[in-house]
Amino acid sequence: MHLAAADYLVVGGYFVIVLWIGFYFRNRLEAAKDYFAGGNQIPWWLAGISHYMSSFSAFAFIAYAQIGYSHGWIAVSLFWATIPGCLIGGLYFAKRWRRARVITPVQFLEARFNGFVRQLFAWSGIPMKIFDDALKVFATGLFVSVAAGLNLHWSIAVCGLVMVAYTFLGGLWALVVTDYVQFLMKALAILLLLPLAVVKAGGWQRSFGGLPDGFLQPMGGPFNWTYLAGFTILMMISYNASWSLAQKYYSVRNEKEAAKVAYCAGALNLVGAPLMILPALIGRSFLPNLVEQNRTADVYVLLVMELLPVGMIGIIMAAMFSATMAMVSADFNAIASVLTKDVYHRLIRPEAQEKHLLNAGRWITLALGLLTTLLALWVAAFRQQSLFNTMVTVLGLFMAPTFLPLLAGLAIRKLTWQGAFAGFLCGLVTGFAMLAVKTWWLPSAPGAGSSYLFEGISLLANTAATILGMIAGTVLSRAGAGPEPKTQQFFRELDRPIAPEEVPARSGNPAASVLGLSTASVGALLFLAGAVSGSTTARVIDFTVGAVLIVIGVFFRRRAGQSSGKPTAVVTTS
Repeated sequence: MHLAAADYLVVGGYFVIVLWIGFYFRNRLEAAKDYFAGGNQIPWWLAGISHYMSSFSAFAFIAYAQIGYSHGWIAVSLFWATIPGCLIGGLYFAKRWRRARVITPVQFLEARFNGFVRQLFAWSGIPMKIFDDALKVFATGLFVSVAAGLNLHWSIAVCGLVMVAYTFLGGLWALVVTDYVQFLMKALAILLLLPLAVVKAGGWQRSFGGLPDGFLQPMGGPFNWTYLAGFTILMMISYNASWSLAQKYYSVRNEKEAAKVAYCAGALNLVGAPLMILPALIGRSFLPNLVEQNRTADVYVLLVMELLPVGMIGIIMAAMFSATMAMVSADFNAIASVLTKDVYHRLIRPEAQEKHLLNAGRWITLALGLLTTLLALWVAAFRQQSLFNTMVTVLGLFMAPTFLPLLAGLAIRKLTWQGAFAGFLCGLVTGFAMLAVKTWWLPSAPGAGSSYLFEGISLLANTAATILGMIAGTVLSRAGAGPEPKTQQFFRELDRPIAPEEVPARSGNPAASVLGLSTASVGALLFLAGAVSGSTTARVIDFTVGAVLIVIGVFFRRRAGQSSGKPTAVVTTS
């Protein structure tokens, strides 16, 4: 079940479009603020889609579909664990990030605490993100390997190198526009996949009538409420402190738009989860033996190959690939911003000009990309472990100690730098202790129970240890002293709303032109795929979806033509 010629045509053409987007914005970036924060000109709805897609990759397709096929609705429950994080972000943290007036996620720590804390959290967050990105590259390589019939290791290597090449080309503007295009493709494919799965199964009644008992309950399989509680806390921290997601909050014009970014991402998670996961549950009726064959990780790939017509398979393959590419590129952009501005510019070359800093950031991106690809190849050697469990183990170890003090620094005035440092140490020690117990004691312990129960307890314990460390460190260091003048000044600035004159005026959507051209180009690719397809059904679907995309593209082009100002002035620096 490999790709047809029309699908390869769509995939190749799609990546030409993606690379063109990078080239389009590369020559329109003039300063680090443009490259790392979009000049605070990103429209809120575009940043919201990018926020959603920056937490959503081929890894999510594969891992959540695997859980859905194996254990049922619990996969949707786990996906919905992201929604509380989005709500808290909209109500509070998105506004704080925007009012921090930063272009990197750890930049404010020196003004809030001191230079030591800024450097500590600049370096400590990098290992977690690199390993997390390696898992995403592995998942994308797995999809390409199964769909195209290629060697897994070669697929991972090629995927990683393409991602590195794309990341070189352009900053945050290129990332959010690419996120929009692949979101559009993915939404169309997902909306098509669910009804096709229902038809294949023989209707709604047969789709869900033959499922195992309890398959549609909110809990199922090895997962329990303790695990879900721990995972929800993990997502609440991640969705408000993860570097690439926080970046979307401070890339918009003001705090009101930042809140809309969070709410937009939450709404997409609410609607998108069941639409994406339900085909995997229904697939048990016509892909019945994947558990026995130990191929549950392949379920989404098999659904795509079984149900979608020629041309649309290529679109979803390209969309899944570019989803991970955009997500990993967003991480690379955020990490490069930290290493460039918070380390290189702050400590090594404080006199460096903006152009020099942009070039340094690109070289840092290259090194990060090569390291991530090598780690993805290493992960491929241990494929037998659950992908989802691997992700949770890695995030659970580093998430709380590296991200919670970051959020506390934005929210809690009494927190001292000693408290932030103590919280980091306590969380990290607890995380490593839990990992050691899970690795060396739990597998051989009689009556130890579910590893997922222990995983949930570990997440909760890691969070609690970080919080207690911050409290203890602050209490011991304050000794009755009041807030430092430096802290008072920081929160005075944080309480001050973004004034209109702080952000250059914007006329319309500066990316409307490239959004229109790229969307219409993908529609044209689908028309071409339908023309060379031998299936009447494939032609009808490809032509219909292609026409919709061309109409959307024309709409954006018309909006771009109505906007005042120079059409090529995509980014305006302050």
